[in-house]
Amino acid sequence: MKLAPTIVILGSLLTAGSIQAKWSRIPIIKEKPVNTISGPASNALLDSSSGIGRADSILSSDITASSTVSAGKSFVLINLGKPVLISSSSFVNDGIEGRATLSASADKNGWAVLEEKVFSAADRTVEFKFAGMQAKFVKLELALSKGGIIRSLQFFGAATDKGYAVKQSADGKGGKPMDMINGLGGARVVYAAPKPANGLDTAITYNKFAFPESDEKYRTIIYDFGQLRILNEFASVHSPRPVRFEVFAFDNLPEKEDWRGRMAFDPSDFGNLAPVAVAEDTRGTGTLKAKPAKAVKTRYLALRWEPEFNPPDFQCTGAAEGNVVNIVTTNTVIVTNADGTKTVVTVTVGDAHGAGAATSNVTPENAGQMIAQGTATSSDTTVVVTQTFAAGVDPTAPGATPISSTTTTGTSTVTVTTQPDGTVVTTSESKTVDTNTGTVVTTAVTETKAPDGTTTTTVNQTSTDASGNTTTTADGTTTTTSTTSTTTTNGDGNLAGGSSPSPSGNGSTSANVTNTISTAATSP
Repeated sequence: MKLAPTIVILGSLLTAGSIQAKWSRIPIIKEKPVNTISGPASNALLDSSSGIGRADSILSSDITASSTVSAGKSFVLINLGKPVLISSSSFVNDGIEGRATLSASADKNGWAVLEEKVFSAADRTVEFKFAGMQAKFVKLELALSKGGIIRSLQFFGAATDKGYAVKQSADGKGGKPMDMINGLGGARVVYAAPKPANGLDTAITYNKFAFPESDEKYRTIIYDFGQLRILNEFASVHSPRPVRFEVFAFDNLPEKEDWRGRMAFDPSDFGNLAPVAVAEDTRGTGTLKAKPAKAVKTRYLALRWEPEFNPPDFQCTGAAEGNVVNIVTTNTVIVTNADGTKTVVTVTVGDAHGAGAATSNVTPENAGQMIAQGTATSSDTTVVVTQTFAAGVDPTAPGATPISSTTTTGTSTVTVTTQPDGTVVTTSESKTVDTNTGTVVTTAVTETKAPDGTTTTTVNQTSTDASGNTTTTADGTTTTTSTTSTTTTNGDGNLAGGSSPSPSGNGSTSANVTNTISTAATSP
């Protein structure tokens, strides 16, 4: 009769195994909605309000910013700046109870009620979902039997983070603070455990997680920023109960393929890493901020909540703040240089996740970060074309031909220059990263075609290891090698098209600069 103890032992082993089971990676979403009323992409302004204290906090991108609301009737009216499509809205509730009415208008004269909600103080989040509507003004009216606090009012619709490349300075100190998770920073959820009760798609799209009751000790979210970021502060808005909040930064995420060939993360890897920031909400207020001892440079960030007891439902939203120098959008800029030549820079921003990684000012500090940034750079689909036209040539005229042109996409750059004697020089440069060592290998092929048809091709290869040591080789067997071959060809001899010097700050042309992505930037 030893069957029962055996079953108990096996059950215990299975339970322990399930707790430590590897997590499956969540596919990256190419673009995600952004809040229409806050952040650098927003044109919203506070029009008027009544019965709401600190009403301007409603437009703050700080998820912990609060506005007080008294019992009775109150409202806030927001000017979106221009007609925009909206289809959902929500706010975080700290203790208020009553009825909320959401309305929209094109001119503040006629109002259409989008939805009404009756809620209690126990409802942490109040959500509105309605048919998409074009509106320039939105109004939230509250009729409350109990006052309290509201936070993080959000409106979502057609606006997404596509078409923006967020740029930071090399040390992360320049510019203004911005939430890099909930705004345009390109952050994407790649792991979340346990599985959110409000649906995985909803949770990762809006960064709002409702974790179910679970035997797991922690509630964890891992983000991939798509490139190295420098972060200065972290924040949480969560269910109002005592909780410990930890932040982890990975130089490169320790993932492995599982038996199905999918990437997976082992949560036991947290045991090999110390948190970069820790904070506790001992009174269960539902908000907190965590400041690291020094700025955190990372591509992969994990936020982990440890509730004081196992709650039946635990809601949370995390944030990570970093300074932003500028935000590049898809645009074309024409600059007239001091010598009369014209430089045309056309930037086509790629997928939101990792946009601008190839021209990031943030540099890796170790092999892990080099691998993380190297893969980010190679995945960046942003295209920058810089062309220079001779004096007197109108770049917008049909058939106008540049004297030099540079095209950069991810880790590949192609430069074509036509010299006064008619010689055409084409240089193609590409970079690859060794995912085991972090060594960056740069291969440059220069093809020079003389007017008589003679073509000279030169190949150089440079390797830079994680310590910054550089060697130049052609075949990897010598320390310095240049291989040159001369042939005669009837073709044009060009490897590809595209590059020119970018405009310098004094309006002249700088011949040794081949690309810039910081033109016509939007301040955060």
